[in-house]
Amino acid sequence: MIKVSIHASPEELPALIDVLAAHGADFSLHSTSQAADAEAEPALDRGVLTLLRTRAASQYADLFISFVEKEVRDHGAVAELGTEKTSYVKLYVPGPRRVGAYCYVRPDRTYLDFRLPGHAADGCRFAAARNVQADNAHAVRLPLTTPDALPEAHRLARRAATEAESI
Repeated sequence: MIKVSIHASPEELPALIDVLAAHGADFSLHSTSQAADAEAEPALDRGVLTLLRTRAASQYADLFISFVEKEVRDHGAVAELGTEKTSYVKLYVPGPRRVGAYCYVRPDRTYLDFRLPGHAADGCRFAAARNVQADNAHAVRLPLTTPDALPEAHRLARRAATEAESI
């Protein structure tokens, strides 16, 4: 067996995975922080990281990890495992909780649901309004299946977190 270390951006991973699989390679992927953060404490709780790695399809796992890590590290989000089947992660604003999670991260279904009214998806390239009951505050869904969706996901997350903090 030959052991190789490859450094690739999230944008390059889907193509790399396809090439490795096409050649019958036996491989595993591990997310790493940027070099500047290499010695920093891990941004994510082990349980959250494990869920993201194991519940997301291999080609999307790094997208979900990247999204949640950035929310936690750069914006102070609190990431917790879901309470039902533990197949999702909830993102909360730090501090006292006056409302529910501002984002539900569903790696098993490849989407993010944001605590925003449906009209918040107007003009979005990836996100769309969900047809939900009046009492469901998470009316915007974004499929996280391409690195191009990450900037929009973070914009919606910032808006949802800001609105959650103001309640």
